[in-house]
Amino acid sequence: MRRMLWMLPLVALPLVAGAHEGAPHGKAPEVSTPGAAVHVLAATGDVFEVVLKHPEHAEGPKTPVRVLVAESATNAPVSGAQVELTLTGAAVQSLVPRMESPGIYVVEAELAPEVELAAVATVTRGDAVDVLALGTVHVEAEHEEAHDDDAHHGAELGWGIAGGVALMVAAGAWWVSRRKRGML
Repeated sequence: MRRMLWMLPLVALPLVAGAHEGAPHGKAPEVSTPGAAVHVLAATGDVFEVVLKHPEHAEGPKTPVRVLVAESATNAPVSGAQVELTLTGAAVQSLVPRMESPGIYVVEAELAPEVELAAVATVTRGDAVDVLALGTVHVEAEHEEAHDDDAHHGAELGWGIAGGVALMVAAGAWWVSRRKRGML
């Protein structure tokens, strides 16, 4: 029995460490990459397929928006098309994206945080025209959540360590009292 008592804190420690399993652990560090945290809207018409990508958060007064255009039948990127993006909210923005590479058109839009804008893309190439309702563009406001989450995570960690130490002290006190009584 004595040989196994030293293992009690080792067995209890994972229980204390896992006590907050499933709780949020703060945000992962934000990485500024083109593919990070984007919202995607898409629609397919008779001739063209359009995908609109925009960041989760507004990036200043103008936010970059990508419009990807492909042929519906073949999914081949569409080059040289005339693309118009209309964003409708309290005001109407009629934007003309420029072609960055085959099938990828880029434009900067005024996307105010917490404002919903209906997005419609009009794609014209030769005699082919499609008007596609893409859905609602919505960007989130930047919050100071990272600092709050870090403080919350630090408090969780502190309580977890305190609980582990308290458990080890209680186990040690129990072991000493049992030993003094000659029960061990």
